[in-house]
Amino acid sequence: MDQRLRSRPVFVSLGMVILDELRFPHLKTVVDVPGGSGLYATLGARLFRADTKTADVGCIVLAGRDLPESTIRLLQSWEMTLLLIRDDEKRCTRGLLQYEDDAFGRNTFSYTTTPLRPSPTQLATSNLLYATSFHFLAIPTDLEEQVSTLLRLREEHGITERPLIVWEPAPLGCDSSNLEDHIKACALVDVFSPNRSELRYLIEGKSKTETEFSQSMVEGQAARFVEAGIGPNGDGLAVIRSGEHGVLILSSNRRAEWLPTYYGKGSDKVVDPTGAGNAFLGAFAVALQETNDPMEASLRGSVAASYALEQFGPPTLTASLSPSGELWNGSDVQLRLQDFKTRVSFI
Repeated sequence: MDQRLRSRPVFVSLGMVILDELRFPHLKTVVDVPGGSGLYATLGARLFRADTKTADVGCIVLAGRDLPESTIRLLQSWEMTLLLIRDDEKRCTRGLLQYEDDAFGRNTFSYTTTPLRPSPTQLATSNLLYATSFHFLAIPTDLEEQVSTLLRLREEHGITERPLIVWEPAPLGCDSSNLEDHIKACALVDVFSPNRSELRYLIEGKSKTETEFSQSMVEGQAARFVEAGIGPNGDGLAVIRSGEHGVLILSSNRRAEWLPTYYGKGSDKVVDPTGAGNAFLGAFAVALQETNDPMEASLRGSVAASYALEQFGPPTLTASLSPSGELWNGSDVQLRLQDFKTRVSFI
């Protein structure tokens, strides 16, 4: 067997790694905060691959000449399979995140440099091409091109197994005018996961005033995609991340099921929601492959999201004497998962 098949990663995100500048109304501006869908999805996968399994998580980073050494050290400290591609003629992907209040709730985001977007072609000579799952954040046309390229490259390298494909629709493309394109693209993926606002925009459009949250409404909107068919065989999952209201899991062969979030509404542990949904999906993808159980995968996803919520940027990793050998924000991931399962069992 090819060595690359024996050591293939269980997860790779083709989302971006972005350096954010955070601006607040009354607090000091913070710069060079690592973020982006690629980084947070990778974090979610990494949280549940401790000890000898850290290299199971792949990470591709497209960097310009201004990539801080602190960001490189951060990524190396996670001990993943890291593919760092530098272009000294360009700047890193940078964004401006402006918070509208000191509660860190509402914010606006804009790119301040030209985005450097990872592509499957950049995996052609890397072990990351052999991964068993891939995460995308893309509009439908880009998704179709990237998935087609990924599968073609894998076939050219003799990789016959289809990977698990997880799709986060790009927020800017989520509007009712693009609904049919999203429905069509769902046939290419195994997991379709907008957040509840993006789902509503796809069904109702962005101009309609937001209504009070309703589980049945979210279920009905998600059913539109499930009935049209998610995945090559039409049996893929709709995973609707709904913030403090929890997460909905729905497919053609399972009824709608909801799970709560780890932190409830108003928790003083929640500092910044940025990246929580991406982290959820990284953990979800890894767990779904391990267990084939969407509810177990959702539990782990919610725990991963909780670590993204506790600070600006990624959580802090430290060594410990715990069975996993590590703590994130001073907490053992497996113990947090057990605590969450205990709480959910009483709901």
